[in-house]
Amino acid sequence: MPHNVVITGVGVVTRDAPDTDGFRHILMHVGQPPNMPRQFDSSRFRAKLAFATDPEVARARLAAALGDSRGDLLSEPPTDADMDCAGHGILATLEAAHQAGLDRTDLAQAGCSLATTSGGMMDSFADLLDDEDSDADIEDLLAPASPARVLNRLFGLSGPLCSFSCACVSSLAAISYAFARIRAGDAPLMITGGSDRMREADFAGFNALRAMDRDSCRPFDETRKGMMIGDGSAILVLEAEEFARARGAHPLMRLSGIGLATDSHHITSPNSLGLTRAMEQALRQAGRRPDEIAYVNCHGTGTPLNDAAEAKALSTVFGALRDKPLVSSTKGSTGHLLGTAGAIETVATLLAIGTGEAPVMTTTAQPYEMGFRLPLPNSDRRLSGGIAMKNSLGFGGLNASLILERYDETRAH
Repeated sequence: MPHNVVITGVGVVTRDAPDTDGFRHILMHVGQPPNMPRQFDSSRFRAKLAFATDPEVARARLAAALGDSRGDLLSEPPTDADMDCAGHGILATLEAAHQAGLDRTDLAQAGCSLATTSGGMMDSFADLLDDEDSDADIEDLLAPASPARVLNRLFGLSGPLCSFSCACVSSLAAISYAFARIRAGDAPLMITGGSDRMREADFAGFNALRAMDRDSCRPFDETRKGMMIGDGSAILVLEAEEFARARGAHPLMRLSGIGLATDSHHITSPNSLGLTRAMEQALRQAGRRPDEIAYVNCHGTGTPLNDAAEAKALSTVFGALRDKPLVSSTKGSTGHLLGTAGAIETVATLLAIGTGEAPVMTTTAQPYEMGFRLPLPNSDRRLSGGIAMKNSLGFGGLNASLILERYDETRAH
């Protein structure tokens, strides 16, 4: 029989939030507006702003965490190159593992399934080619899988290791892999999620596609014009329920179903059919009906094509219901973390279930009529139940959906 899977710890790092408490505050109130990245000169681009973490602030946050009791979870200290490559992920993993009550013995049994957009230090590739003093360790950090390898080594993990870089579905794909490994009994726990840095190449690419808004990200708004890139990390500790309870852990949430599907329609223009199939798969695996879903955390990039396709898929799955779920996107508050987006929004969904209230959509001032209630400022944002869905869409027609449930010890699958 497949093992039940629970979430016992989460960690978050964004530009405005050094941890999950800070992230909760941003979601429920409002964060700072987007800024000019310090990693590169964005003034020559059409869209110049992002939710970009200051590299010096990121290093200071990680140094503080390494200096307290959480640092004892590492099997070896990170090098400067490790911190440049996967600093956000190291910090988020320290928080998640600490919240889950893991020690180094527990971590030795864990696997790692991590998402990223295009690798930890890819922007340094050309410079390192010309650097005669560069060594193999630095060159290894150029690989797309490098953030996962850094976490695996630093935390002394010995279970399954896998890295995902499949556009904006990457971290839900990583969570799906971790979920499958635990259900199959291949590992009792998995460290999963995503870690991304602000990269000039990504910034330039989305500018070239004219997919970025110049001012703000406005999901499901009549005036929406595009996305806005962010960076950071979100890490979740997934465990077999019996393993977590045997070691005295207190599950935060149950992960009960995941669906993955493609629409094979267009590389950048989504079709609603793939997301519809992913949502239906997730519901079937979780053993849940559409009318049991209280909240849907959408991909909601604020681009005209994405939001329209996602709204159509939501209508297909939930449109016949009299009481439809509350739906929202959190990208107006955090930016789009690309490969890490699904993971950080899974944490946002978990927090919404925990508080019974959906994050506020402060940038959506003129919502278009999509047939669903949005958690706008001064509106009722309370959830009607403890079961929620998280959706992600990616370039190439990739789609993913998962189901989270408030933890109930008596429920068996």
